[in-house]
Amino acid sequence: MSSTPVEIDRTGKHTFTATNGRGGEVTIGRDGAPDAFTPGELLLAAIAGCSAVTSENLLVRRLGEEAKLRVHADRSKAPEDPNKFSEVQVTFDVDLGGIEDADERARLVDAVERAIERLCTVSRSVEEGTPITLTLPRD
Repeated sequence: MSSTPVEIDRTGKHTFTATNGRGGEVTIGRDGAPDAFTPGELLLAAIAGCSAVTSENLLVRRLGEEAKLRVHADRSKAPEDPNKFSEVQVTFDVDLGGIEDADERARLVDAVERAIERLCTVSRSVEEGTPITLTLPRD
């Protein structure tokens, strides 16, 4: 089991609150629910967030502590199955203009890509298709 399980509690019609053991909370709801993320948006946030957290040290070390970093995540859905993402696109918005040497910029980009491919738990799990065990009470 996870050392930091996430629990989901129903808080109203079509709304839920996710909490972790450190006191973090996020509101989950159906598409259109105010102030809430849909489960799909949370998956996109997890993928983008994992990429940001994984790459932060590499980028900040080279660009400086004040470096601005934004990671966008979007998805495509296949027309034949609107309930499944067919692809997730992750795009970094970070200014590498302070690195004048093109080879040095390319090495940094390569290092970030390798780190994400090797260390980003969320992306790796999604790409490899991690099995999910579902347990419901039978009594």
